[in-house]
Parts: sequence; C-alpha cells; structure tokens
Amino acid sequence: MRLFIGVDLPAEIKQALLEFQSELRLLGVNGSFKSQDNFHITLEFLGELDDSKIPALTETLSRVASNYKPFDLNIVGLGAFPSFKRPHTLWTAVNGSLTDLNRLRDELHSELKNKSFELEERQFKPHVTLASRPNFDSIDISAVQSAKLGEFSVKEVVLFESRAIRGKRVYIDLFKARLEPLEP
Repeated sequence: MRLFIGVDLPAEIKQALLEFQSELRLLGVNGSFKSQDNFHITLEFLGELDDSKIPALTETLSRVASNYKPFDLNIVGLGAFPSFKRPHTLWTAVNGSLTDLNRLRDELHSELKNKSFELEERQFKPHVTLASRPNFDSIDISAVQSAKLGEFSVKEVVLFESRAIRGKRVYIDLFKARLEPLEP
C-alpha cells in the first residue's frame, strides 16, 4: 500500500482551487492538472508499506492529534518547485497558523521515526499541488501569483492510501484523527 499522512481540504477550498486552475489554463498554462478530489496538504509521505503497519500508524496519528486544538490555515499565491525558471510542480502556498502546522508535522515525524518508519528528511514546505510538469513559458502569471483562495480550520489529520485506478491517481481516506486535546 502506498501511504501518506495529510490534511484534507474542505469542499469550498477545493472548488476555489479548481477555479484557480481554470484561471491558469485561460492564461495559457499547460500541464498535468490535479483532480479536485486529490487536493490536500501532505504532512508525511510514508511510501509503500504492508497493511500490517496500519495499526501502529493509526495509534500514532490518534495520539499526536490529541495534543492539538484545531487551527486555521489559508491558501494563497502561486509557487513552483524547484523554481519558476525550471518548474516540475506548480503549487499554491499554505499560510496562517504555520507554527501549529509545523509543530503537528514535526511531532508526527518524530513519533513515526521512533517507531522505525523510514521517512523523508527534506524540509517540510506546506503547499497544495495544482499541476505537475507545468509549462508557462512566455506567459505573464504575475497577476495570479498572490491570489487569495480561502481560509479553513484544520480539525483532523488523515491517513491516505494512494492508488492508481484506471491510470488515474486516487487518494482514499483510511483513517481520520481529530485534533482534540485530551481533558486534564
């Protein structure tokens, strides 16, 4: 099973992102645009794992999530990995309560490493992928680079399975852990 942990987005944010993709297309941006159903913020990519690992993942997710209150994030702007000059991924940024988001992600990362999960060590850069292999040579995208796409409250983290179904990438919710601090 190909697994990752992330934050799902509410329907109104997904709709705003879909409309933003349409705006980019109208400007002449090409690429492999992501499906509305696949918009999310990845906290931790886990890769291929046996389903026997799911109980340890759900227990860790539940325990870590119970240490956090819901917090607000907003989706804004346009960016590219590795750069606008050589883009392989077009994304929109995540702002807002980044201290809470980073603490949550860092605690998850630490707890999963303690349980011997092999994790990527690159710096966490919260974003929502809009398109892969984008092409916008000689297109002026400056007007949309600071677009404000919406705000939402993070209330849970999700263990997702990523499957290829009929040639399309589909993300399936396997488990959701609510952000709810335990009462003292």
